[in-house]
Amino acid sequence: MTARRDLRPARTRRALEQASIYLFLAIGLAVLIAAVLRPAPAVGETQDSPYVTAQATAIYNDGWAPLTTYFSAYGSYADGATIVKYEWDLDGNGAFDFDATTNSGYAQYLYTKSGVYTITLRVTDSQGRTDSDQTTVTVRLPASSSVDYWYVFDDSRVRRVDIRLTQSDWDAMWVDPEAKYQVEVDATVFGEKLNDVGFRMRGQFSLRVSGAKKPWKIDTDYYVDGQEFHNLRQLMFLNNIGDSSLLYEKLAYEMMYAAGLPASHVAFVEMWIDFTDISSPPVYWGVYSLVERVDQKYIGNRFGAESKGGNLYKASHAQRGPMDLIYYGGKIEDYPMQNGQYAYGKMSNEEQADYSDIVNLCKVLDGTSYASDTEFIRAFESVFDMDAFLRYLAVVTLIDNWDSYPYTGNNYYLYHDPVTDIFEWIPWDLTWGGNPQAAVFERTDTGMMPRAPLYDKVMNTAVYRRKYAAYLDLLMRVWFNRQNVSELVKTYHNMIAPYISQSDGDKAFYGEEAMFSPADFERSWETIPDFVAERSRFVRQLLQQEAAQPSPEE
Repeated sequence: MTARRDLRPARTRRALEQASIYLFLAIGLAVLIAAVLRPAPAVGETQDSPYVTAQATAIYNDGWAPLTTYFSAYGSYADGATIVKYEWDLDGNGAFDFDATTNSGYAQYLYTKSGVYTITLRVTDSQGRTDSDQTTVTVRLPASSSVDYWYVFDDSRVRRVDIRLTQSDWDAMWVDPEAKYQVEVDATVFGEKLNDVGFRMRGQFSLRVSGAKKPWKIDTDYYVDGQEFHNLRQLMFLNNIGDSSLLYEKLAYEMMYAAGLPASHVAFVEMWIDFTDISSPPVYWGVYSLVERVDQKYIGNRFGAESKGGNLYKASHAQRGPMDLIYYGGKIEDYPMQNGQYAYGKMSNEEQADYSDIVNLCKVLDGTSYASDTEFIRAFESVFDMDAFLRYLAVVTLIDNWDSYPYTGNNYYLYHDPVTDIFEWIPWDLTWGGNPQAAVFERTDTGMMPRAPLYDKVMNTAVYRRKYAAYLDLLMRVWFNRQNVSELVKTYHNMIAPYISQSDGDKAFYGEEAMFSPADFERSWETIPDFVAERSRFVRQLLQQEAAQPSPEE
């Protein structure tokens, strides 16, 4: 085949060639000028690409100084490429001065000064594309707390609580434990005398099936107005129902704190009952977990003094039914009731019959249709702290806590912060399950809650699902692993062990109504690290499967 010949005159051909050269040079010069004149990015600013997604995650990110915070870039990804660089601005000064590439984006930093730090992650992929994401670290000084938590909830020792009352008052409390009959007693707490305080049983399920070792509560100001114990008005003594190690509640609250949630302080105490009208020594009742109560002081110390005064709702399915967050209608009268009470039990502002805030929350979550995930996220996060729920969900999933929102609508608080106009999620009454292969990304039991719209939204919204997975990953790296948990359970077990068998013995293990044998106490704590190891392996497998899925479209 003969090549096609250019039939244009030579002059014309040369003119076109010259014009092409001039055009090429002009374009190159224009590109160069544009590059020179383009404003340089500010310190910390990146030229982000829509094809790269950075995800910054932190735990131990909200607490008391000094605070070591752990960071992760888990969930960051690049379409058609790989992430080759992870950089952090860990001190919030605007400079990416910490390169975590060799550690796959994981990092840690010690904060010694109070403040709210904005932390930025920047990732770069193999094609030079970048993206950034931010998280926050909130550090408070112990001196700023209105309660001396480090004295009241000193968890390095077991301290003594004595209750002094008459035999007749004691007997009256046991006629019907579920009536929670209150009597006036004198108490000595850690050697400090509190006269004329209220004393009664507390709880629901933990009260009914706990034999002789009931849970208790002291109201310091019930009979004496303004009386407090180190600025606390109530002291809660939990009996660790169903837990022969006595450690699960303590460990669960520590894990919640690690996750960055507002979590109650917990310490171990020994309780003695002294009958004032009988000439006999005090009776030893056992080891209890002293757990910080969620009230306005709690709110002020977690969210700021100016945030006190909002509506506080408590989920208690045994008393009021599941707090499921399903939208039933535009007024509280549309919602189910149990024992004559709405599931959304008010713990503050009870005299005000205004439930419009919680009804609106349910409407935004479950009673509104959205055109996209982005639209839902924008609407819901304007009324709810979703990040706190994702952290909570990661913890209850890892410890297999079935008595929680996804399954029973139980054991949590919702607090409507009047400053931010946002609902905050607060964990409560925590325990562990025993199934290392319990579900991670779906609900397998819908017994008490046919629907759990908040859980479903998380699992069906790509950005939330990916963030939840990141919290699972980081918690397993830092807290929920055999080494860390083994050290904790060994320390706490050895600390409380001498108190189990002292005098006539802890009522949970000795006596006619004992729930466990002394041998159960000696064995049960050793099974906790084994469960953690098995559970971690199973969750890791699921995370690997999840990561192998195509990048989510958002």
